[in-house]
Amino acid sequence: MKPSKWPSFVTRDLGDTAKDSEEMDRRWAKYKQEMNALIATGEFHLDEDSWWVETATGELVGPDPEVERPMTDEELNTLRPVDEAQRPLANKRQPAKSASKGGRPKSANPKVSTTLRLDPDLLSALRATGKGWQSRANELLRKGMGL
Repeated sequence: MKPSKWPSFVTRDLGDTAKDSEEMDRRWAKYKQEMNALIATGEFHLDEDSWWVETATGELVGPDPEVERPMTDEELNTLRPVDEAQRPLANKRQPAKSASKGGRPKSANPKVSTTLRLDPDLLSALRATGKGWQSRANELLRKGMGL
């Protein structure tokens, strides 16, 4: 028999006390039991993000109880703040920055950007020559002007 509603796992009302931790475990056990009953019906599949989805409707039901479970107190006690965990990486000596900014060297004769109106067939013919057509158009103009 299919449950009448999706199970929920709400924890926003819980704090950090031992009693709250016990309540979290109780709620998770109930959620896991209800989810496993849904999964057992065969009407659901697991998506790539480890969420159960109702196959007929595509509606998300909930996270896989085996993957998305709350951490135990023992697991929580092994966690460290990010800045502490990454301190060894930050302390590694960084290579000195070079004076060069990198990239292409500045040209002695930089090109000037302009707007030029061309006939459509001429522009199509230039573009049809492939990558670098702007440079080839520049050379054709230089040749035509005798430069």
